[in-house]
Amino acid sequence: MFYRLYLAFCLLNLVSAVAENNINPAFDKTEGEQKLEEMQRIGLQIVSENPDRADSIAHQMLALSNDDQIKYKGIAYYILGDAEYYREDYNLALQHYIQAQSYLEQSSDSAILSGNYSNIALMYYYKANYSTSLSFYEKCFALETQLNDSLGMAKSLQNMGLIFGNSKKFEMQQSYYKRALEIYRKMSDKRSVADIALNLGVAFVFQEDYDQGWIYYQEALKTYRELNDSNRIASVQTNIGYFHTKVKNYEKAFDFFNSAISIFKSLDKKSGLINAYTGLGDLYAAMGQRNQAVEMYQICESINQEVGLLDIQRDNLLSLSTAYKEIGDNINALRVYEEYNLIKDSIYTMNQLDKILELENRFKFQKSQNEVAELKARNRLYLIFFLLGAFLVICTGVFMLLYLRDRRMKENHRVLSLEQKVLRTQMNPHFIFNSLSTIQYYILENKVMDAVDFLADFAGLMRLVLQYSQEEFITLDREREILEYYIKLQNKRFGDKVSYEIIIDKELSDNKIMIPPMLAQPFIENSFEHGELSKKDDGHISVRFEKNDNKLIYIIEDNGIGISKKRKDEGVEEDSEITKKHKSLALKITAERLKLINFGKSGSSIDLKVHDRSQYGTCGTRVQFTIPLKTMSN
Repeated sequence: MFYRLYLAFCLLNLVSAVAENNINPAFDKTEGEQKLEEMQRIGLQIVSENPDRADSIAHQMLALSNDDQIKYKGIAYYILGDAEYYREDYNLALQHYIQAQSYLEQSSDSAILSGNYSNIALMYYYKANYSTSLSFYEKCFALETQLNDSLGMAKSLQNMGLIFGNSKKFEMQQSYYKRALEIYRKMSDKRSVADIALNLGVAFVFQEDYDQGWIYYQEALKTYRELNDSNRIASVQTNIGYFHTKVKNYEKAFDFFNSAISIFKSLDKKSGLINAYTGLGDLYAAMGQRNQAVEMYQICESINQEVGLLDIQRDNLLSLSTAYKEIGDNINALRVYEEYNLIKDSIYTMNQLDKILELENRFKFQKSQNEVAELKARNRLYLIFFLLGAFLVICTGVFMLLYLRDRRMKENHRVLSLEQKVLRTQMNPHFIFNSLSTIQYYILENKVMDAVDFLADFAGLMRLVLQYSQEEFITLDREREILEYYIKLQNKRFGDKVSYEIIIDKELSDNKIMIPPMLAQPFIENSFEHGELSKKDDGHISVRFEKNDNKLIYIIEDNGIGISKKRKDEGVEEDSEITKKHKSLALKITAERLKLINFGKSGSSIDLKVHDRSQYGTCGTRVQFTIPLKTMSN
């Protein structure tokens, strides 16, 4: 929770330049492009203090600019994004910044494009999409380097450091901060040096180096008071409140949190209020005052509904669930805990961490190269002539060995990553968490037999999954057994409201026919989770295995809401295979499985088709696998 404060105000310096307070928008007397230039200047200058007026100017710019005046359209959307940013509607701000990007990338104004990249990065940070945020900060940093914009470069380095701090990559965080700090000191930028001092204080406190953290907090607070910066003063006070909570100095923590809340209210800073109320809730929880903690977390959640700070919402929901549990409100504790799991899983996916890991590896490589360079520098007088020829031969050999080993490692990593994704898809973490939550609910409600039955079925399913998840093919009767367990458990979670059937063609020998395991599981999960079957009185799932010449037809059908409304977003067309643009993780990995299974085969590959049953005059979804008939003897 200590990594929520800095980026919000750091990027204010990049969003828009604030000029004179009293600006007279007298552009009505000008015409044509000159008028658009004047509107652009005024809009950018007043947006931080008068977002409503800037919003109006931006809409006028859009109405007046021609289709070929892409620069002014881009800047108009940029100003609209700024206006929503200062009104703290971050979702709408992101939409406008992305609209601005498509125009600004076609124009020659690199400075405004750099600022737009930075703003998009900030919005994705608020959504806890750290991978995308880092990508846009890198784009921003590249443009600022071309423009020789020292201040912009330092801000981008500082914000990337903050993201690495959120990911607990403290060595990388400090490296980025030091690079930014070097630039700020050259510029004699006291405010930005104080910003970094605040962030370093947060990092040290998080690592429980309280003495060092306290020193940095006091340095930042002193500078902000000299600058009379109320927003930053309140941010430091919030962090100092967290500090006193951790060291159990509760009375002082209470004073600092309330002082910060008072300032944020006067400034109408919702993001600051969210952090301060969260801290106050943590303080009450640490003091054992659970009812007051629940009240603070609820206030935080209410404000966050308007702002949408996803990582703070995740932590707040976990704290709220714990507080509910400790006051004996188990129903609300379970409800909030399931909400927490959904948000946590949406933030921390494998793809979410790819960019962070990529930059971490690059950082380690650069660090290693620098260390080698320093070692060579210290010994260059001894090594300059010594065995130069042998050195070159050895370097070449080592390079070739490393290159070949690297290729093998990348291929092994790709295969292992795919296997792990397949295993996770076969037994989705949501299902496991929700199943455990259901068992917990039965126990809390004293439904012992229900808990025992559910746990027995759950254990049986886990045993089968672990036993067969590494097998490329299993028999038809094993597949049916796994499906029986899985559908039965899902149905219990939804109150046994859904009927189902598993039908195997009489011509098929279920103990000899071989198929890939658990192909149907992602689609059955979608039927329960997204098909809204539990809301229907006649919800039904049908799984059928049919023989057609030398093919096995594997069909999964439900009578839910269907996919017609989602086809454009999901990237699935009628009677087509899954496309590369498909957004569903389960469907994407199923397609990857089939691609791996089908590799090297011709004329006998497994085919997947997804239909909306509305084309047959009914509702629901139909999924069909066409699998070459394979027996144990084959």
